[in-house]
Amino acid sequence: MKKITNNALWSRLTLLLNILLLILFVVSMLFLMKFDKTNLKVVEARPAYEKAYENFVMAQHPLKQDSAEVDYYQYKLDTLQQKLPKADKASRKTLEESISVTKTTLAEKQKTMKEHQDDVAAKEAEYTPIKTQWDNLNNDNAKTKSAFIALAVITFVVFLCKIFTFATWNFKNSKNLHNIAHWMKDGMPAWMSYVSWLIPVYNLIKPVSFFKEIWEETDYALENKGIVNIPEDKKDSFVDNSGIHLSIWWILTLCSVLLMNFVLYKTFFTEGPLFIKANHGNMTIAAIVLLVLCLAEEFYLLISYNKKNKMLVDNADKF
Repeated sequence: MKKITNNALWSRLTLLLNILLLILFVVSMLFLMKFDKTNLKVVEARPAYEKAYENFVMAQHPLKQDSAEVDYYQYKLDTLQQKLPKADKASRKTLEESISVTKTTLAEKQKTMKEHQDDVAAKEAEYTPIKTQWDNLNNDNAKTKSAFIALAVITFVVFLCKIFTFATWNFKNSKNLHNIAHWMKDGMPAWMSYVSWLIPVYNLIKPVSFFKEIWEETDYALENKGIVNIPEDKKDSFVDNSGIHLSIWWILTLCSVLLMNFVLYKTFFTEGPLFIKANHGNMTIAAIVLLVLCLAEEFYLLISYNKKNKMLVDNADKF
């Protein structure tokens, strides 16, 4: 009698993690929408903030030159006034004329600087409340973003755990087949259940093909030993839908992953709010519905294969 293990425990763990994953995914999507709302407000407020900031900075530019010119003419005036008491009668008149011109120029420069200072004060009065609002919006945005990222990390960790339990379940099912079927030496090795998920691009098709091989070879082993028999009168009308279910499950899995990558890309790696030309609510609902359908199909596959696994265990003496 060949060694055959009952692997239902690993499928139950996978199902439990799927439920937890769905809950976390829904909550994280709600937080993502909350972040999107604050992000939208930031994007809408950005033009007004940048305009106010630009006006405030531009108003400050002349002050540096104004200050230099006022200091220059003030120094010149002080120097001329110091020379005046020591000047002889011939040069006194020239000094007095220079002092008068310098005073007039200094007064004009001081007036110009005062006008620029008033302009800066006015622009600052316009800029300050806008900056306060901008800072508040960015603080709120940062908080909602941090909350979403924390949830997203937890969700991703649970997803990795689910992949591990699912891969372990497939690994043990594959080991069963390798123990009872000599022809499996030409099939995929059991450790491929883990590797198939890890290699980029390769993991777009290999996990489902590995699962499909296990499913088909298990059916063949059960039929070969007469454990499962299809009546002769029903063989012509018998339709095996497992391949369809496996395909639907994998298509839904890929669509779910691709949609989430699109969501994250549009949220964090492009300018503007999430889905700037799409309906946010519809995209959220689509993501949730896809995951629900994916996990429902996976639930069906897990339960269906567990029945086959139980038949193998119950009839271990036939192998």
